[in-house]
Amino acid sequence: MKAAWRQGFPALVGLLCVLSMLVVREAMPDAFGRARLIVFDALQRIDPWEQAPRGVRIVDIDDESLKRLGQWPWSRSTIAALTAALQDLGAKAIAFDVVFAEPDRTSPALLAQTWRTSFGWRLPTDAAGHLPDYDRQLADAFARGRVVTGFGLLADANGASPTLKASFATLGGNPADGLPDFQGAAPNLPSLDAAAAGSGSFTFTAGRDQVIRRLPLLSAFSGKLLPSLALEALRVAEDEDTIRVRVERNGGSSGPVTGYTVRVGDYEAPLDVDGSLLLHHGARLPRSAISAWRLLDPDQRARLSPEIAGEIVLVGASAVGLSDLRATPLDPLEPGVNMHARAIEQILAGHYLTRPSWAAGAEGTGAVLLSLALVAASAFAALRFAAVAAAACVAALIVGTWRAFSAYGLLLDPTFLLATVGAGVSATSFARYLVAERAAAKLRAAFSHYLSPALVAALARDPSRLKLGGEQRDMTFVFTDLEGFTSLTEAADPEAIVAWLNAYLDGLCSIAMDHGGTVDKIVGDAVHVMFNAPLDQPDHAEKGVRCALAMDAFAQDYAASLKAKGVQFGATRIGVNTGLAVVGNFGGGRRFDYTAHGDAINTAARLESANKALGTRICVARATAERVAGVAFLPVGTLMLKGKAQGVDVTTPWSGADAAWSAAYHAAFTSLLAGDEAGSAALVALHERHPDHPILALHARRIRAGERSARMAA
Repeated sequence: MKAAWRQGFPALVGLLCVLSMLVVREAMPDAFGRARLIVFDALQRIDPWEQAPRGVRIVDIDDESLKRLGQWPWSRSTIAALTAALQDLGAKAIAFDVVFAEPDRTSPALLAQTWRTSFGWRLPTDAAGHLPDYDRQLADAFARGRVVTGFGLLADANGASPTLKASFATLGGNPADGLPDFQGAAPNLPSLDAAAAGSGSFTFTAGRDQVIRRLPLLSAFSGKLLPSLALEALRVAEDEDTIRVRVERNGGSSGPVTGYTVRVGDYEAPLDVDGSLLLHHGARLPRSAISAWRLLDPDQRARLSPEIAGEIVLVGASAVGLSDLRATPLDPLEPGVNMHARAIEQILAGHYLTRPSWAAGAEGTGAVLLSLALVAASAFAALRFAAVAAAACVAALIVGTWRAFSAYGLLLDPTFLLATVGAGVSATSFARYLVAERAAAKLRAAFSHYLSPALVAALARDPSRLKLGGEQRDMTFVFTDLEGFTSLTEAADPEAIVAWLNAYLDGLCSIAMDHGGTVDKIVGDAVHVMFNAPLDQPDHAEKGVRCALAMDAFAQDYAASLKAKGVQFGATRIGVNTGLAVVGNFGGGRRFDYTAHGDAINTAARLESANKALGTRICVARATAERVAGVAFLPVGTLMLKGKAQGVDVTTPWSGADAAWSAAYHAAFTSLLAGDEAGSAALVALHERHPDHPILALHARRIRAGERSARMAA
């Protein structure tokens, strides 16, 4: 149950996070709008449209033209000459991305009227009717054919309205019902619009950040459908009277509008729900741009015929002072005429960027499915695998988004999917981290009384190192017991006994943990300590012996301190043994008991109790002593433990400074093992010189009783 909760809780947190992202998306559809635009702009910068111009030329009113021909606005006679030059060079259509809303003040006919009113100046009667009228000249130039005028659209009514030259054939409903509806206009002089072959809107619809990403090809004015300047230029160039518009719907004829398809002659273009064409931007000024002054220079004009003949020509301005510079994803100051030219080029080339109607649903479904899969991986799989899987999915999404754009012109939005995946995986991983921290805290709490702080910290950093299921290890065990404690409990005050015992046990356990040991059990006044579990300790035998020595020193000092207070606190006996044991979590799922079992443990317990017969305080198996450097041991003998066929060679630590005595004892003991009677005599002689030494007393007593070996029952 606990294991299922540890994995299920992070998964539940991740699931709730994914559902929360869906709620945010439904409640605030524009929440990801800005991020979506950033992605789409990045795609355009990575892969701009660099196709060679096809069928479109720009006549640019640039700074060089203003320098040569004078400041803007130019006289209408100059515009008329420019128009005539383009017509003579064979332009298929001429569209003006400027509006001629007011009469030309430089026109002689208009100036004569002004002078007559202001200064009383009179022309001869026969000359008054022969003064040039530049507006009429421009209208006459327009009337020669293939000219499209441009107009602006305004949100508020101003009493003016644009001139509609094209007719529309619609299918699937009235497109104007779903398009942005304008109420005001900035048209040209009526004479100019009347003379032109077409008239279209050059109004842009910029985003909230004022960046142009689409060009409206269809607009509505007071419920009436209007074409854009680019669409009207294409209609005039194709010599078509009618623009065909099909309303695209989702789910049949009564479903919601998803966009429009506009057709002029053989050319068809998909538009979004606002009637706009998504622009694929390229260079700031197309290579097709021709400086306007060249058309008015006879020497230059003669060389332009190959560039103009059969082309759709857009007349616009890039001069900084004319305020027709727009921000695009690729350039913060791009001439507005470029947008119209780009739209016509895309239509002629059949190159479109589309945001399919199914995209939003697919993105949402993909976000949920992928997020749930990665949440499951983050909750139940190894974190390394989950991280690699998440990184691979993110990389695949990024590459897939770019590939869909570059190869198919599809604008797919990975932002919601990436945000949902990121939020779900992050929430799951964080929850898993919290669960792991909680488990580590419980682990630290559970072991803090039994393990050294270094071991607890190591386990907390990597709990997998703790094999609770059970394993066989070579281990060292230290068993302690307090002599005479039972009789003390019968004579002393219970509260005092508890205080003395707690201080005693706390001291022993602290020493055990300081030496890297694991306190296995505390049974009454006895402490069981094991080394080399749960973590590896290559020097576990040495740690165990040094722990026993430190415990012995503490126990003697503690007993002496109580004796000074009149309390007869018994001696502490310690047994140390090394061998194989099975260690793990015993006791089932309801009780956590990390302990060890095996013959090596039983032997350590028997060595502890053998101290009483041997007269020692610490009894160490020779198998343990042989692994310890820097500690001197005296061999005691071979204990024949009940139930064991093989005896256990035992030693006791010796810290005496008399090297000669130690050498004499080892020589005598070796002779005893060899069956030499001289060894027995030497041990008795040593005892006579050192009657208080417990080991010599043991051997002397046995030898006098007729024993001539080091084997003894225990």
